[in-house]
Amino acid sequence: MKKPSRRKYNNMLIIFVLLFIGVLQAPQLIKTYLLEPEQQVETVTGVQPLFEGVNAIQKMHFADYDLASDTSKTDSQLIKRWFTLEGTVLNEEPVKVLKTKLPAPSTVEVWLENQEEPQRVTIYQAPNFWMMQNWQGEWIAVSAEEGYLFRN
Repeated sequence: MKKPSRRKYNNMLIIFVLLFIGVLQAPQLIKTYLLEPEQQVETVTGVQPLFEGVNAIQKMHFADYDLASDTSKTDSQLIKRWFTLEGTVLNEEPVKVLKTKLPAPSTVEVWLENQEEPQRVTIYQAPNFWMMQNWQGEWIAVSAEEGYLFRN
């Protein structure tokens, strides 16, 4: 029997390498072309709430005044507005730049039901929006008029 030539060995080696690559790629090819795609749920990560939304606000302490949910209709409406606030998440770089250009921040203490400690919200007032730190520590931009969030 004749020994295979060098050319046959090279051809067999090339075929085995291609088969090996095919075996390695088979799971990805099966996943891509043969299986039905999973239903993808779109989540909006650009908009985040200011508060977690689990416990309602009992009272809020601003620098000049306090709000309580059980005192008046106006206070109750303001608290409801604060509780439903949402804003666009800001990246770290714009926040660093804005902090240097904006006036000193103010802090609002927010007392939530079933929590012993208040949540402190740091607020910077920009010309066109409010920059607030939400319950997750993210900075969000909230567009609202001053009278919508604060007593006049």
